[in-house]
Amino acid sequence: MHKKVLSFAIFLFCAFSLMAQSPELFTYQAVVRNSSNMLVANMHVSARVCIKQGSASGNDIYSESHVVQTNANGLMTFNIGEGTVLQGDFSTIQWSNGPFFLVVAVDPHGGEDYTITSTQQLLSVPYALYAQKAGNGFSGSFNDLTDVPNIQEVPTNVSAFTNDAGYVTMAEVQHLFDSLNDRIDVLENIIYELHDTSSVQSCPDMPFPLMDYDGNMYNTVLIGTQCWMKDNLRTSHYSDGTAIAQGVTVSTTIPYRYRPDNNSMNVSTHGYLYNWKAVMRNSLSSNSVPSGVQGICPMGWHVPSDAEWIQLTDYLSSHSEYYCENDSVNIAKSLAFTSGWLTNIYSCSVGENQATNNASGFSARPSGYYTGPYSGFGSTAFFWSSTDYPEEGEAWYLSLFYGLPTVGHDGNNKATAFSVRCLRN
Repeated sequence: MHKKVLSFAIFLFCAFSLMAQSPELFTYQAVVRNSSNMLVANMHVSARVCIKQGSASGNDIYSESHVVQTNANGLMTFNIGEGTVLQGDFSTIQWSNGPFFLVVAVDPHGGEDYTITSTQQLLSVPYALYAQKAGNGFSGSFNDLTDVPNIQEVPTNVSAFTNDAGYVTMAEVQHLFDSLNDRIDVLENIIYELHDTSSVQSCPDMPFPLMDYDGNMYNTVLIGTQCWMKDNLRTSHYSDGTAIAQGVTVSTTIPYRYRPDNNSMNVSTHGYLYNWKAVMRNSLSSNSVPSGVQGICPMGWHVPSDAEWIQLTDYLSSHSEYYCENDSVNIAKSLAFTSGWLTNIYSCSVGENQATNNASGFSARPSGYYTGPYSGFGSTAFFWSSTDYPEEGEAWYLSLFYGLPTVGHDGNNKATAFSVRCLRN
């Protein structure tokens, strides 16, 4: 089967108001990508939607189909509740009798060969429809309430967040609503990426992508028993909100981040480059498994030790599907992404026949490094470990080079800025 990739922005938001005669439906969006991670833009795609009751394998209580055209960004959008009905009646669903699960199958070619299926539980959003069915139980008038407190007088000596009367002002309430809306805007940008291949697996018990403090989303990949980030870290803050400064020079004492090839347009795909001080924050060197160093990683994740990098490469070298031409040291291609590298004709090198790269799903990109000048973009990938190198002022790293079939493993000055991948605790 030809590999396809579908990235789901599975935020369902109700398309109704509190007015009478409002429609009962909610909006579904998905970004469609092909096997080369290219957007399927301005194409007709088809989707079959099914709502199950009780469990993800429960009875189908409603299903419908859609044929829609993606936009220039590969985004398809349709309203669940107004497709071609295949079974049931959407308007009669009793949302109070949950749980409910949404199953969406997609054929990127617009037919009925649904090769990719997404399943997730419907939580709070559709239940706004349930609330709608409750009708106007409250008129909105304070005087219609019972058992109301006897408020004689509202003190006037109040000011936002610094009042001495114990009351909350309307300005404070509005501020809270604005803050919540900001977080909702971040959540509505969540993107899910699913793969129709059994060889690359997302990590177990990870129904949602990993999110950092900035709201960036990261896909994950299970390699052996290790759960890795599938994307380079691109946060500008530690998990507690402390900012990481944009670097303009090298340093071993100040935590800095740098844009790959000094181009901000590269950050969304390649992440940032970080010096070792930024990676470790204030943690000591560790070569344990796990390292125990959260450092720059999100909560529940850690900076891999050199021993954990070796665990990864040993696993790949011990499985023939990950090495090239029957040589167990030729594992670089299995870690490298399928595009973006300089071309090379050397057999089994990362830059040779790049479409055959990435058997492990690790998706290493040639983001280069920073040592004062920016270097290596398109040709090299370097990843920090949490472990001191025997030479003073250096730490272990793992690297890939477009002209080699093997993985590099050595030490480098801690002022250098490399990419970062985190491991799940």
